[in-house]
Amino acid sequence: MQKVVKNFVHKIIVSIFVPQNIKTQMKNDFYNKNWNYIFKFEDWIDDHKPKNKQNSDFWDEVNLEFEEVKAEFKNLLSSTEDITDKDGNKLTPINLYNLIDQYKIRIEKLLLIFNVRLYKTLNKNKKSGVKYIVMRAFWIDHFGKKVRWFSRNIGPENKVLVNGNIPLHQLEEIEKHILYLMWDQYCIEYLGADGETGIDLDGNRVIVDF
Repeated sequence: MQKVVKNFVHKIIVSIFVPQNIKTQMKNDFYNKNWNYIFKFEDWIDDHKPKNKQNSDFWDEVNLEFEEVKAEFKNLLSSTEDITDKDGNKLTPINLYNLIDQYKIRIEKLLLIFNVRLYKTLNKNKKSGVKYIVMRAFWIDHFGKKVRWFSRNIGPENKVLVNGNIPLHQLEEIEKHILYLMWDQYCIEYLGADGETGIDLDGNRVIVDF
């Protein structure tokens, strides 16, 4: 009985005199400050530098976003403070793990814009048998997987091709169009533009101009 009383008194004393931040600390003996970490931000970001683009309002906007997200990510990784969500709830280690993963995915999406690549595919009309050229580009889903996302139907193969190739000026125009689609998608996902969207003729989600 005396042992139970002592333990009870000890808990009361601890609850009164031990600071809250010390009470809630979790010590992990497995951690070693001398580890050679698998993920190093500086090395990772050096391997993910965007290609240089000509100056324009579009590229200035994309560049600014890239630098801001990069700085946010770096600050997150170096922070020793408690990290909370927008409602003030402290993030658990698994929350932080997922948050870091989502920052990496976000930067990868921006890099797809900087390093845009188009892929030519053919869609055959079942009724007419006519083959249509569709240019596509990849995006990254929320799990970090590359998926075919953007498309632009540019017309029947026999009318589009010149000497077996798509004319350069047309390719440049298509690339510009898909770049704007990619930026729209990014703004929808991260910059609060999801309430101002529509679907274009090729099935792409776009920001609607009012």
